[in-house]
Formats: sequence, structure tokens, C-alpha cells
Amino acid sequence: MRRGRAAAKRRNRNIIFSVILVTFVAAVTGGAGYLYFNRSEGLGARQCPVAGPSGQVVLLVDKTDPLTFTQKQAFQTLLDSLVSRELPPGYLLTVFALGGDFKSSAEPVFNECNPGSGANASVLTSNPEHLKKRFEERFRKPMLHLADELQTTQPARISPVLEMLQMTAINGFRKENVNGPRRLIIVSDMLHNTSDYTMYQGTLDFSRFHDSDYGRRMSTNFGRVDVELQYLLTTPRLQTRRQLKFWEDYFAASGGRIVSVRPVEG
Repeated sequence: MRRGRAAAKRRNRNIIFSVILVTFVAAVTGGAGYLYFNRSEGLGARQCPVAGPSGQVVLLVDKTDPLTFTQKQAFQTLLDSLVSRELPPGYLLTVFALGGDFKSSAEPVFNECNPGSGANASVLTSNPEHLKKRFEERFRKPMLHLADELQTTQPARISPVLEMLQMTAINGFRKENVNGPRRLIIVSDMLHNTSDYTMYQGTLDFSRFHDSDYGRRMSTNFGRVDVELQYLLTTPRLQTRRQLKFWEDYFAASGGRIVSVRPVEG
């Protein structure tokens, strides 16, 4: 009987030891995995992967004209969808706001990587709650809080769309030089209007424009960039298929391509 009780005690001790060992190993593995995740996925100054952003989305918002009530709702939905669902983790989101004075808006107002929301993260190798909090507080909320800054209440005297496109190419895509998919989303009526060239009168033939002195100065490089137009229909009589053809030719000459055109409601 004593021998049986002693054996039972040894088995119990072995079981307890095994449970403690498994718990310790899980804790160490989980902690190491969490540290590895934060180190390998990268939390640099802009929350980008240590190897660099895996892709880039540049959002260019035309704020030379006030949005209607309906356009504001559509714009807010666009922003929320972009930061909450469309932008993959590790991608850099670069946001420009186009004003009448393009020199004062030449730098992005937002330039951060999506750190990931932790929605599909394993509790064994990461901390999903921490990832979700980081995503909300350091990426999603700051971006959505820019909605008012990306709009205006007064129309601008000019609309230098071509100059601002140059700034997005230089200070957005070229400056970052991301080796991955590159996407440009433009929220605008695309009606360029300056003293050098206006789409409110005159030709919309890109070849003639491109051969002019001003057209040559406005040349830029959008190599490997997919362009999406969120079209603000401010003056439908001017926003014709001919005007869209101008921009198709412009991006083709710049090395990019328009992949979608979506009129914004309102």
C-alpha cells in the first residue's frame, strides 16, 4: 500500500511539474513571439516594417472648392473605408491637400504606415488587444480627424491641379521610393485653372498642351502608379469624356494609368 501511495505521489508531482513546464514554455514562446512581431514587423517612427513599406497609397484631396453636404458624407465614407478596410498592413498612406497656393501644401499632411489592427493575430505570438489599440490610436483616429482639414468653406481663386500632381510625384512617390504596389487616389473635379492654363476655356487636347512650354514644365513621373479618380462633379458641362481623355493621356505620358473613375455623389 505504501509503495502504491508513493507511486501515486510521484505521478501527481510529475503531472504538476509537466503543467508548470508547459505553462512556462508557452509564456516564453508567446513573449518571444510578441517581441519578434514588434521587431520584425517594425514600429519605426512611422510604424512601417523595418524592411520598408510593402506598398504605398497616396491620397490627393482637392480642397479648392467646398464640398456639398452629400459629398461630405461620401468623402467621410471614403476615408473610413480606406483606413479601416482597404489599406493593407505595412502599406504607407501619404495624404496631400490641394489648395490654391500649391507651394504651401507641397508636403503631405499625413504620412504613416498601417501597423495592422491585429484582427487575425494569434494570441500565442502577439497581443491582439495591443495591436488593435495601436491601430486605433496611432493610425485610424488621427487620419479620420484630418477630415475637416482636408476640406474648405471658401472657393479658391485658382486650382493648380497639375502643380499639385507634380508635388505628389516628387514628395510622395519619388521621395519614399517604395518597392511595392503604388496607388494614387485623387478626390477632385480635375478642372485645372491657372493663368498659364485653364480647362474652363480653350483646348483639352493633351498633345497640344504637352507640346507647349507650360505643358513641358508640368511633365512628371508616375511610373508604376495605378490612378483612381474620385470625381467631384462641380461643373458637369465641362467634365466630359473629352476632359477625362486629357487626364488619361496625361497619366499615360507620365508612366501611370487610370484604373478607375468614380463620380462622387452630390
